[in-house]
Amino acid sequence: MQKLCQLTPPDFTPADFTHWGDVTPFAIVNSREFLPAPPPALTDKEYVQDLAEVQSLGEIDSTTRSKEQTLIGNFWGGKIQNYWNEIAQTAALAHHLNLEQSARLFALVNFGMADTAISFFEAKYIYHFWRPVTAAELSDTDWLPLSTKTAPDPSYTGAHSATSFAAAQALRFYFGDKFTFDVTSEVLPGVKRHFASFSAAAKEAGLSRIYAGQHYRFDHEAGLVLGQKASKSIDETTLLPK
Repeated sequence: MQKLCQLTPPDFTPADFTHWGDVTPFAIVNSREFLPAPPPALTDKEYVQDLAEVQSLGEIDSTTRSKEQTLIGNFWGGKIQNYWNEIAQTAALAHHLNLEQSARLFALVNFGMADTAISFFEAKYIYHFWRPVTAAELSDTDWLPLSTKTAPDPSYTGAHSATSFAAAQALRFYFGDKFTFDVTSEVLPGVKRHFASFSAAAKEAGLSRIYAGQHYRFDHEAGLVLGQKASKSIDETTLLPK
């Protein structure tokens, strides 16, 4: 496997959350329980295709990204756990949960997101895979992502995808998937996105990071699997009704 240890432009700040894989999880066995397979090699067709996709759709001045994709790329640009706690609150209120039911719901959602974060940061610092902006810089390509800046941690796996699918898994466990709701953005005040299922919102949140130039599609796909597995294991074993 390749370990591509490069500081991330344009700020070249030191890597963050490097210790997170050592944090004690709430419910999963350990940070490597759901470790994904390695990312594709730089010579693999998957890497070449996914790099071309993010360089096209995720560029700051992209001519291939639609207006809708630009909105999505910007909409989900805040702290992803905040979006999913808002969604959980909306669902709890709509289903008239009492205090005890709400406490269990929020515990499962946040246990899932927390243990998934421990897991994906462990993966990030095992594989040390470079971000799209670093790949562009080292190939002497003048390229910047839609969001201009990139988080100073490795690309694989995608945090938004893993976190979103972990939260959605817990919400599906509690309510089923079909639920009509709006969610707001902490970075685009007054803008709402409308969904008819938890899984649809999770998918859009994950794909937003391609449109924002932050992640490859294989980051997204590995993240969604990791998040679902970690959260499902928690839902089925933790805080069970008496």
